[in-house]
Amino acid sequence: MTCKEIISLFLFWGILTLNPLAGQDIKIQKLPISSPETDEFAPVVHDSTLYFVSNRRASLLVTYFNQNHEILYGIFNAPLRHDNTTGRANPVSGTKLLSLDAGPITFSNKGTMIIAAQPSEQLRFYRKKRHRTAPLVLYNIEKVGVDWQKVEKLQIEISGDISLGHPALSPDGKQLYFVAEMEDGYGATDIYVSQKVNNRWSQPQNIGPKVNTPGRELFPFIHPSGKLYFTSDGHKGIGNFDIYYIDLSNPNSDPVLLPAPINTSFNDFSCYIKQDNNHGFFASDRDGSDDIYAFSIPPFTCSELQKIEEDQFCFTFFENGPFKSDTLPYIYRWDFGDGHEAEGLEVDHCFPGPGQYHIQLNVIDTLLNEELFSVASYNLSLEPKKQIWFQAPDTIEIGQTLNLKASIQAFNPTHENTFFRWDFGTGDISIGAKISYKYQKPGRYKIICSTQIENKTVCFYQEIEVIDPQ
Repeated sequence: MTCKEIISLFLFWGILTLNPLAGQDIKIQKLPISSPETDEFAPVVHDSTLYFVSNRRASLLVTYFNQNHEILYGIFNAPLRHDNTTGRANPVSGTKLLSLDAGPITFSNKGTMIIAAQPSEQLRFYRKKRHRTAPLVLYNIEKVGVDWQKVEKLQIEISGDISLGHPALSPDGKQLYFVAEMEDGYGATDIYVSQKVNNRWSQPQNIGPKVNTPGRELFPFIHPSGKLYFTSDGHKGIGNFDIYYIDLSNPNSDPVLLPAPINTSFNDFSCYIKQDNNHGFFASDRDGSDDIYAFSIPPFTCSELQKIEEDQFCFTFFENGPFKSDTLPYIYRWDFGDGHEAEGLEVDHCFPGPGQYHIQLNVIDTLLNEELFSVASYNLSLEPKKQIWFQAPDTIEIGQTLNLKASIQAFNPTHENTFFRWDFGTGDISIGAKISYKYQKPGRYKIICSTQIENKTVCFYQEIEVIDPQ
């Protein structure tokens, strides 16, 4: 069984046609380590080095195959330059655990330990034949000198022969996320989390139905901002497998689909996001094989920055030429066409929202409560202001969660799935229609939201005051 077959316990590949959303300014490039003859996926960056899984040959002298004569997957690394070009890819030195049927890995914060998934039984390797049926188990692998050599089974409270894969450590090392198929799951494979207590990992907890679906959730990645990035075919996305994130610090947040061209109608999966949230790596089979791509979100290029304005649908109505009569008691009655009326020569009225309203002013005999005649009758058309609409409080405290939701108002969106980008005035950028954010320093900030509308970039902002309660 190949590593791809091992991972197929958690992943099944499909072939779909490309139908990306155009007009987005996210830039992607295929890394030079990618090859049409081999698969590369599960990118991880540590210490200016890119680590990834591949079924390329690790050696010209000795090559390990499975029973189907397929080359086994292993962990490789390559120097990563600032322009996302890479040096020569080499197998990770040390234990054979990382070169024979290896799956995705995760690093400790200091980079002295790797957690990887491997079969639980004693492995028997042959040059062109290999047999294994054991489930996957997570292992600690520590660095000794320059090599990864010290291997120890991860102490985690779990019973039964359940395969655990796709490990992802939180930045502080206190939570371990991974993929498994258990009885309490919501679908084929779910994402679980275990807490580190006294150097042991607690009983895994399913992270819940907001992330896990009747489909397959895979490749978790924990960002320092608290976002959980993951791959799924169970949410409504662009293609089969797509990449999402959810803000774990906000219990009311929902998964956000990463926009095109990161996600396409092909399989897009296994991402690594840099600390700035604007750059990262992911894998995709859009070119026929599993390849690794880099992405970058360019800085804001707003030609015109406009402030969000609330629509004003309140007006003062008045009559300049009043009717006069010395014998009839009468009043002026306004009918605003929205189910409301008012009396007087001059009245104020607020309409419930945009729409078409028929305004009518009548003179009414107060004794008989009958209409004497109509003074005015006309149609009033109210339209909302063209803008990106979101609502933010005037003030917020440091560390308090700010929840924002963007929508297109009055514009004709260029795409069915509109891509929104947020700038919080701190250097942090987020993407998605619904986002959450926490300010860490007091001050006055400008929150900017932009998108592509009618073939141009439009940007709208609101200001917010961040205060320190202390």
